[in-house]
Amino acid sequence: MWGSVLRLSAALPEEPRPSPARGRPNDPAALAEVRRLIETSALSYRAIAKVTGVPRTTISRHVLEGGWIRPKGADAPPQSAEGERRMRRGLLAERVLRAAEDLVQRVELDPTATPAAFARAVRVLALAQRLDRPGNARSRVSRAQRVRVR
Repeated sequence: MWGSVLRLSAALPEEPRPSPARGRPNDPAALAEVRRLIETSALSYRAIAKVTGVPRTTISRHVLEGGWIRPKGADAPPQSAEGERRMRRGLLAERVLRAAEDLVQRVELDPTATPAAFARAVRVLALAQRLDRPGNARSRVSRAQRVRVR
């Protein structure tokens, strides 16, 4: 009974539409300003994008394709006071660790060294290694509860 379908309006086959551009082309003056900021300032891509209105991805693409060179020090983001402190602490821990390893080596090579001197050098090395470990929390034992080992 309903063997065939009857359409009342005939739809024309749709022609493929050109895809819209992802963005409008950037103004050459804006790109010139971006290049000037990239090559002369230490501003981040995000800050340059805010100032010029050119997207960060576009800035990145132009830097790569155009071979624009950032000034020295612009690639390192500024650190907070806490970040600076951690960096200095890491460098200090590295120096202490090297000094402790050097002490152990000198004690090992000294023919007149006593076992107590060697044990002391090994303890200093162990403490330096604990300092060098990242994320090492301070002891929660109070100073009065600590027992000194000699």
